[in-house]
Amino acid sequence: MPIDRVEIKDFRVFKDEFTADFCLGVNVFIGGNATGKTTLLKALYRRAKMPAFHSSIPGSPGKVIFDRGENLIQYDGVTTTLDITKGIRPVYIPEKDILEHAKGLLTFIEQKQTGFGPEYKDVLIAAQDVPTQEQSETQKSIGQKIVAIIGGNVHWDKGDGSFYTLKTDGSRIPFADEASGYKKFGFLGLLVSSGQLESGSILFWDEPENSLNPELVPALVDILLELSRNGVQIFIATHSEILASYFAVNRKKDDSVMFYSLYKDGDQIKTNIGDRFDLLEPNNLTAEPVKLYKKEIERGLGGNG
Repeated sequence: MPIDRVEIKDFRVFKDEFTADFCLGVNVFIGGNATGKTTLLKALYRRAKMPAFHSSIPGSPGKVIFDRGENLIQYDGVTTTLDITKGIRPVYIPEKDILEHAKGLLTFIEQKQTGFGPEYKDVLIAAQDVPTQEQSETQKSIGQKIVAIIGGNVHWDKGDGSFYTLKTDGSRIPFADEASGYKKFGFLGLLVSSGQLESGSILFWDEPENSLNPELVPALVDILLELSRNGVQIFIATHSEILASYFAVNRKKDDSVMFYSLYKDGDQIKTNIGDRFDLLEPNNLTAEPVKLYKKEIERGLGGNG
């Protein structure tokens, strides 16, 4: 069951009222700092994990409502086991990598008060899931693409409690020593192979471009579009013009992709929505390269910039 709409009232940075309608495929959030992109991702994810998400929320199916006075702390007590009983499995990939520090961390988070939000505990639980016995064609296809990119598969050592990449040449690379960009593909591969990103799932990913070489962005976008074609709803927050642009140019005719520009109007967060990234306003991702280009022209003409 996808999330088709959100209504927020006086929720953290979202003053007064905020509404947005979402597509079934890929939803890309852009905007400056402190415009609510990560807050929106986390709020949607944590609400999606609540049992009431499917039964007691008023309105149409998939509608998510946050009323006055609510805050994210209220969601910390929600169970962190993956909810598959209602036909939905939300998965959150945070901005910061955590798998390289996985050894003993889950127990530490469960037993002590830490600075890690509940989504980090969920990440560790999700990463330790085992591959499905029978891999679907989508799982095989994406798995092969990821192996071609990182040169192997990421595995969890149950006895040691750590993660590593098993390269195709037989070498074993501790996850802490793996290239930062490869870690993102490796974790995505774990989620796909274990069946957590299948039809009916919802993926939330905060700044997937972090530590990723720009030449790998098209491959990541193609994998995410393939997942969306197979019934995975995707929410992404990004500061990368390259990432957003590749979603615009690599999409196929029937792909569902929408872009959301979050911006401040006084104290309120508002959004403009469209399926054309190049026409989206305001768009700080495209505006800054234009400013840089103008400065380069000025410098080339002998100006002082």
